[in-house]
Amino acid sequence: MKLFKVFIITICSVFYTVHSSSFSQKVNESVKQVPIDIIELKSTFTEEELLKFIKEDKGEFFQSKEDYINFIIEKFNPLESSNTITSAEIRFLIAKNLTNQDQFYQAYEYLDEVSNILKSKDISKVPFAAEFYELKGTYYYNFRRYDEARESFWEALKQSTIEVKSKINVLNTLALTHRRVNNLDSSIYYFNSGLALAKQSNENEWVGIISGNLGYIYYLNDDLDNARKFLIIDKELSLKNNQLESALNAVAKLIELDLADGNYELVESNMNLIDSLIDKVSQLSSIAQYYHTKTVYWEHFKNYEKAYEAHRLSVLYKDSTAIKYDESNFQDMIFQIKFQKKKNENELLIEKQKRKGQYFYAVVIILSVIVIACVFIIYLMRKRKIIERRILELEKEKIQTELKHNEVELSKILKSLVEKNEIIDTLNQEFQKREEMEDNLALQKEKENLFEKINSFTLLTENDLIEFKQLFDKIHPGFYDALTQKYNDLTNAESRLAMLIKLNLSNLEMSRILGISQDSVRKTNFRLRKKLEISSQNELVQFILDI
Repeated sequence: MKLFKVFIITICSVFYTVHSSSFSQKVNESVKQVPIDIIELKSTFTEEELLKFIKEDKGEFFQSKEDYINFIIEKFNPLESSNTITSAEIRFLIAKNLTNQDQFYQAYEYLDEVSNILKSKDISKVPFAAEFYELKGTYYYNFRRYDEARESFWEALKQSTIEVKSKINVLNTLALTHRRVNNLDSSIYYFNSGLALAKQSNENEWVGIISGNLGYIYYLNDDLDNARKFLIIDKELSLKNNQLESALNAVAKLIELDLADGNYELVESNMNLIDSLIDKVSQLSSIAQYYHTKTVYWEHFKNYEKAYEAHRLSVLYKDSTAIKYDESNFQDMIFQIKFQKKKNENELLIEKQKRKGQYFYAVVIILSVIVIACVFIIYLMRKRKIIERRILELEKEKIQTELKHNEVELSKILKSLVEKNEIIDTLNQEFQKREEMEDNLALQKEKENLFEKINSFTLLTENDLIEFKQLFDKIHPGFYDALTQKYNDLTNAESRLAMLIKLNLSNLEMSRILGISQDSVRKTNFRLRKKLEISSQNELVQFILDI
């Protein structure tokens, strides 16, 4: 595919070189055909004079339309550096003339120059804006660049100077653009808008064209009543205006509708009509439609031999249409390659005037693109690293915040446990004092109250343990599971003690939290070291801190 593109570009280059070298000679020869008074009148033109000359359409003084266009281009060449609205209008009129002569390559180049000029202008002050956007949108539509086509047509509709016929054409083509992208609701809307305007201005040709388009849309949507109504209008007006291709397609669809409804008198009448039209049309798609309708007709009446023959011809013409369509696509591709090539060549020629060596500056441009691409890639990579670093910092900050919060919560729990155990110890001391007093009924009642108070301060309740363990796991994730999995014979008391050692608490602090004496803490420590096979308390602390 790349080799093919290189081949096409090479052929275009050779063609352009030969064409450019012979252009001046052709213009001079064509000018010789112009009457002496015109040549003597103006050998050079100002922008205003040349614009007036073009609008007066002096083409009859030239041997051919091509000679006339070449003469205008030659006279405009000294003015092409201008970016005024007048120069833009001259370019647009040149593009229109070139389009009429199927010189799409040059026409589109001039349209592109007009676009560049109008970017910096107040469009409301451009008298030819509506026509320009209409033509530019048509180019985009033919190149199947539908989004750009819609934008151009919308700009054309915004212009207050747009003529009625142009507005109808824009609405119709805008509807076709929406149909191409299967936006049928918008397509119907613009068709109806164009149809209403065509009826209002008595543009019967457009009424017929848009009615046919609407009929086809409704046919696709299975809205057969509306399809029939608009197809009949299209048929009648197309026949009246001698638009035979449109008439044939409308009649073909009506035959299929009438066959489905059993309207055989109308079918026969329309079959006679379509048979009379087939020799007068030349579009392959219309001929394919004719044979498709004949296929449906003969199939309906079970004449399969004729249906088969009609189907064979239908497929043949459809294939020919597809080939022509592919060729059109190919030509569009070649056209845009030529345009881009021409544009690049112009840019290179400008660079060549400033410096010497076109090849050198082509390399400079390529290297510049590569450098810009590299810089952009590096920029994206650096930006990505900055973002990743910031994300890591935020995550780290979040983790630190959560860790501090969990430590505070754990400290609160431990403090609460210490306070509980201190209260219990105080109550126990009070209880012992009371026991030493004489036993009587009132004291017995008070003892029962004290027991109830003590029982209400249960040391390390189930909820306390759950909340304590949840916070501990957030601060030291995996510690508890790693310890109990490796040493599964540890008791709950020994596991709790290990967790408190991990928090780097003293024996006194652990005894207050657990509600036991320091001696009991030491005994539990001893049992824990024995199960872990550790000889000293320092080794135990270090072992637990390392987990």
